[in-house]
Amino acid sequence: MNFIKKIFLVLCLMGFFHNSYAGEKFIIEDIVLKGLQRVEAGTIYAYLPFEVGDIFDTSSTPNVIKILFKSKFFNDIVISRNNNIIIINFDERPTIIDIDFEGLEDIDDEQLEKILDSADIAPGRIYDSSVLEKIKSELREQNFARGIYTVDIKIEETLLSDNRVYLKVLVSAGVRAKIKQIKIIGNRNFSDEKLTKNFETALPVWYMFWSDSGVYSSPMLSGDIDRLINFYQNKGFMDFAIESTQVSLSKNKEEVYITINIAEGEQYIINEIHVSGKLILPIEEISDLLTIYTGEYISKAKIIQTTENIKARLSEEGYAFSRINAMPQKNSEKNEVDISLFIDPGNRAYVRRINISGNVGTTDEVFRREIRQMEGGWYSSNAIKNSKQRLKRLAFVENVFFEEVRVPGSTNKLDLNIRIEEKSSGNFTLGAGLGGSGEGLSLNAGISQDNFLGFGSKVAFNINTEKTKRNYSFNFSNPYHNLDSVSRSFGFNLQKTKSDDEDTVSTYDADRIGVNYSYGLPMTEDNRFYLSLNYLNWYITTNVNSPIEIEEFVADNGNKFNNFSFKVSYAIDKRDSGRFPRSGFKTSLGAEVFVPGSDLEYYKITFRTDSYFQINKQNDVILRLMGITKFGEGYGGTQDLPFYDKFRAGGPKSVRGYRKNSLSPLDSEGDPLGGDFMLAGSSEIIFKPPVDVAQLRTAFFVDYGGAFKDYDSFEFDDLKGSLGLSIKWISPFGGVSVSITSPINSDSDDKTESFQFNLGTN
Repeated sequence: MNFIKKIFLVLCLMGFFHNSYAGEKFIIEDIVLKGLQRVEAGTIYAYLPFEVGDIFDTSSTPNVIKILFKSKFFNDIVISRNNNIIIINFDERPTIIDIDFEGLEDIDDEQLEKILDSADIAPGRIYDSSVLEKIKSELREQNFARGIYTVDIKIEETLLSDNRVYLKVLVSAGVRAKIKQIKIIGNRNFSDEKLTKNFETALPVWYMFWSDSGVYSSPMLSGDIDRLINFYQNKGFMDFAIESTQVSLSKNKEEVYITINIAEGEQYIINEIHVSGKLILPIEEISDLLTIYTGEYISKAKIIQTTENIKARLSEEGYAFSRINAMPQKNSEKNEVDISLFIDPGNRAYVRRINISGNVGTTDEVFRREIRQMEGGWYSSNAIKNSKQRLKRLAFVENVFFEEVRVPGSTNKLDLNIRIEEKSSGNFTLGAGLGGSGEGLSLNAGISQDNFLGFGSKVAFNINTEKTKRNYSFNFSNPYHNLDSVSRSFGFNLQKTKSDDEDTVSTYDADRIGVNYSYGLPMTEDNRFYLSLNYLNWYITTNVNSPIEIEEFVADNGNKFNNFSFKVSYAIDKRDSGRFPRSGFKTSLGAEVFVPGSDLEYYKITFRTDSYFQINKQNDVILRLMGITKFGEGYGGTQDLPFYDKFRAGGPKSVRGYRKNSLSPLDSEGDPLGGDFMLAGSSEIIFKPPVDVAQLRTAFFVDYGGAFKDYDSFEFDDLKGSLGLSIKWISPFGGVSVSITSPINSDSDDKTESFQFNLGTN
């Protein structure tokens, strides 16, 4: 069809030039455009080298056609003349209405977009069939890079009405080529196995047949070549070189043979290390920062680490733009090298401006009070690191990014740009526990706001219900009560306990009103001291189900108590994040004393620590260790802890797999009474699950714990344990956690819980 059009065009042109007007000049009276559907007439007039009223030479017609064809809008153009009127007939190229791809398994949308952009093709654009080969070529290259050499690509064109075209790209890819052999030639000091040990490119592993084990990838091989170079350069081989790399295919294009030719060269030992330049730091301190030493083989990685150590230390002193040049000087005859470290600290820098962006629901002031780098003050890398850590610990911060930008034209000024990613600070809380011992379903619900009105204050209201207990609480906390970073909080709670004649879960009736008021005092950046004043009012009524222990307590102390307590605690928080920490620890030690003059006199001591260790950085696998212990006893006229304030274990915050507060000494009726001593711990392996969901973590855990009458009655063999799987997701509407547990050493009378979930709790 295109060939016929070309013949027709040639004939028309021949007729044009051999008519009476061939080579004539005339004044253009009008220009008539025919055949235009989507291309605007104005576009054509813009391309034409003439207009009405101009003198037109008919011999220039071929050049006019060339100019119009450059627009790429047309399949065919015919120019004719009627007296002094020029008539131009157009055959427009179709417009692409849509492009579909089939068979693209491992090519993501970003790669596909690059392919289409390189071919200059997209829905809505003019269709040029010449770009199809470019699309095919790009798709082949994408598949070749992934080790697929048996790929077939077809493009179907479907012409539709209104001069439109629909394209369908069919990709039929064969199997990915497997690596059959990796051979290194020229290695004298190390075996092939040693050199390829850390290669991503590797031979297939038979027991991983379901995976991509052993498949060939060009980018993967390039990375392995870099690893090979680094290996030798870190072993002292300064003259090491890759002479060639050959990749050959089998006849069926499904097996790959890789040969890497290398030249090891000689191994060099460090002879001397010279330090020069402007030494801001004492030479003794610089020496402590070195990771290279005389008498050992030169290592590129250690040299880089040395320069980074010195730069990091200078940045702590405010030198943000320091340069450390390491210059090796080889002695090829002795296979020795002298290393000169030239230190240029530059000028001491200060931060001109701190810019905060990304915050929508929070005022700048809330974030600025966490920043330890002062605007207009000397630059400090420690202050910036501390600032980032403090910001990430905020409950309403998803992530935070710092960027240091040198002020143009300045040698000692920089701006600090901080971008905040907020998360929802308002949570609706809904939780439940399902037990296996007749207690039924326990529920809790609440509303909390970690960033009230955008000022960083926390407000929370919660309701907790069990079969015989109702608890209502309200709390308000302001982390920055004054400019000295003193925090203040207050709250109250109301608890009603109602016995049930049908069972003995609760063996007494009680009303409790509590009020608390506390201050938090910063001691250091990570340490904080808390001081709290509390008032508790209890009114207790026994019943026929009440055990002897409670009856005796009421007989000795009465049933109505007004108690005042003074509580102090000290907390250290070294975690790198408040949400999903990867490293660091948080430890707290607290003591509460019910002061003389209260109806009951006793004290309680609590210690808790959580530690995090990143055991696999690449896969983000975290080890969490938690331990908690509580101890208390009476003094003065009170012989023992009140039964309602004794310690119990079990539940999501101590030993999963057992009902909340069920692990404790039993009363005369066989129900948990509580004890004066409690111990619990947990070990978790936290990792990202196979599904790609943001802010989702899974953990295998082992819990243990128990409560005892007192410390003297504590025995390790009496601790209860459980293991299980937990899933935690920080969703847009709050935290969601699910635990499936199995007790390890439970007894028949233990109150177990196999499933737990919480919605809205972090």
